[in-house]
Amino acid sequence: MNFNDESLYPPYAQPNGQIPGNRRGKTALVLAGGGITGAVYEIGALRAVNDMLVDRTVNDFDIYVGTSAGSLVTSMLANGMTPEEMMQSIDNSHPEIRSIRANEIFQTNLTEFFHSFTRLPGALLRGGRNLFSGIRDRTLADLFWEFADLLPSGLYSGGALERYVEEVLTRPGCVNRFDHLQKELYIIATDLDTGERAVFGKGGKGIVPISKAVAASSAIPIVYKPVRIFGREYVDGSMRGTASLDLAVEAGADLVVCINPLVPLNTQDVYPKDEHIGDEGMRTVINQVVRILMHSGLRYHIKSLRRQYPDVDFILIEPQPDDQKMFGYNLMDYSSRLRVANHGFESVTVRMTDHYDYFSEIMERHDIQISRGRVDAELDEIRSGHGDALLFDAAPSSIPNQPPITQAMLSLESSLARLGQLFDSRT
Repeated sequence: MNFNDESLYPPYAQPNGQIPGNRRGKTALVLAGGGITGAVYEIGALRAVNDMLVDRTVNDFDIYVGTSAGSLVTSMLANGMTPEEMMQSIDNSHPEIRSIRANEIFQTNLTEFFHSFTRLPGALLRGGRNLFSGIRDRTLADLFWEFADLLPSGLYSGGALERYVEEVLTRPGCVNRFDHLQKELYIIATDLDTGERAVFGKGGKGIVPISKAVAASSAIPIVYKPVRIFGREYVDGSMRGTASLDLAVEAGADLVVCINPLVPLNTQDVYPKDEHIGDEGMRTVINQVVRILMHSGLRYHIKSLRRQYPDVDFILIEPQPDDQKMFGYNLMDYSSRLRVANHGFESVTVRMTDHYDYFSEIMERHDIQISRGRVDAELDEIRSGHGDALLFDAAPSSIPNQPPITQAMLSLESSLARLGQLFDSRT
């Protein structure tokens, strides 16, 4: 969890896609992207924040801004769903909201795959002609590029995800239209045809179903095919920045809480001195590079906003740089969703309590109270290694291809896992 440390944030250009200004005095929650892992981490983190709030909940923010994975969570929060209900849906224990299935997240883009086969003869002829016309100068990359047109625009389709969100948001008490919401909700996507940021929310795009905007915001390039809305194609909103905090400020927020699940791993404290990320192969390098790009962009964004709006408070909640466990999860790892939700809940609770004085001071400036006493007893249990319950009954995570974690870290993680139901049983 990072706070107002100006040294962390280099300059960043002013973002586009502004919305009309509003009065100050509002509070905003901004959720960044991060795949399946990011979404469930955010749900666990929200549960941790919720447990410390007094006489209010995370459903009481005035403004919600969601990008990619964060768009799914904010769409539910703005409709009044609590973090506890979302966690129950993840665990498939909610009486009304079922868990999203793997085949709804990974629905193969069969239509485009089949269409690609019709282009195969022409591609083979053209590729062969180009390859042999200058065979000495051709490389493997050239060959791949020649046949890249045979691949679909995305491996998966977001249609099933859209239908799931629609199912959730058309229940009694929920709405699937921005202009029918009592809260302000903004979902961020990227216009593929122009490269510009697209903001779905009240106003010109208010009639777009929230479920379709979520599918567009979550359409990770190559993984998902673009989502077409009113004749334009959209992809993942993270292409224009993992979190659009400026929208919340322009909408009138003077307190902006951002939850970001993607942080690069600082290996100095967790790797042996003679081991490096590059030693573990392409997958680990790509994982680190994506996190570096996303996280540095967010830091630039926050520093720029702090300078431009010195009267606005920003709180950034995210994994610690040495959080090897969070780094070890694949961003689209469906099978680990319960463990990641647990980890988000436990780690954010500990970090918020460790920084309680700072957190309390910021919140009090906005007439928001938090209570440390509600979790002190649980933290004592955690750190002493006692307790007997998990937020979810999930087996410990196994992270392949990572250096060994010290016994002390393993002991702490085992103890942290007991927080959730201990709190429920004492409140």
